[in-house]
Amino acid sequence: MSNRYAEGITLSDTPPAAEPRVALLVDYPALLRAVRATDPDAVPRLSDLVRRAATLGPVFVARAYGAWYDVDEASTAFNAGLDPVFVPPVGPGSVPTMSSLIADGLSLIRSGQVQALALSGDDRLLPLMAAARAEGMPIALIAHSCAPDGPCLKLADSAEPAAAFARGQTRAERYRRTTNVA
Repeated sequence: MSNRYAEGITLSDTPPAAEPRVALLVDYPALLRAVRATDPDAVPRLSDLVRRAATLGPVFVARAYGAWYDVDEASTAFNAGLDPVFVPPVGPGSVPTMSSLIADGLSLIRSGQVQALALSGDDRLLPLMAAARAEGMPIALIAHSCAPDGPCLKLADSAEPAAAFARGQTRAERYRRTTNVA
């Protein structure tokens, strides 16, 4: 048996560079607030968020952090490709989604499981973005609500505001009854 290659086929000395594995992490309450800032009936286009993150490389994890008491809303997120991560409230109107998102993001960075971040949230993302930047990771802000002159935009390689990922509610969404888990 011969180890010769067919004519014209050569063995490359360097293997092709692997695409970076991407973590898409979404602060869902912050996303909803940002989307509804201009239109109170708007909803986020979650599938487009996931598709946009996939342009950075293969999406390793896609998580949306929130209280997720509405089954239909959680199902919509799941069907769009996001894993709804339940973050229990610590008091009336206080759900520490950003704390959970940052802790998970730092864990993913430190473990080496991801090589790029796609984030949706506000300027509270700064500690996670600073850690990613220190590791030389690319960072994309997707559907963000960061301040135009804030520190997060300076650390991001690309940034798209939440308004770019908003759509109007469908008639069915407008008239459906909320199904609460609790």
